[in-house]
Amino acid sequence: MSKSNWRQTMPSTEAYWMNRVLYDIHHVDSHLQRYKADPDTYMAEVPLAAPMKAAIRDNDIGAMYLAGVNPLLLRAHCLGLQIPESMFVASLRAVGEGSTEEPSHG
Repeated sequence: MSKSNWRQTMPSTEAYWMNRVLYDIHHVDSHLQRYKADPDTYMAEVPLAAPMKAAIRDNDIGAMYLAGVNPLLLRAHCLGLQIPESMFVASLRAVGEGSTEEPSHG
């Protein structure tokens, strides 16, 4: 099997909602401003567990990646919030170094 940058072939419901939040923040007018003003209020109605909302709010790139968030949306999130590329890469390397298992495929 070849290497992949995807954690899941078919995203879980949790991954779907995390992807949706990140997509909306960076692709729907005014959502980035609302998110920056108060991330917890912005995500209040999103059906995600508190730890996953915290991962988004706290920009925990590694946790979001492990939860199945699309790597391209993670990159867009970092660019939109002006998170340095070095932090983005370090977060991914940290979870990669701690994991010996293959990505989940469903």
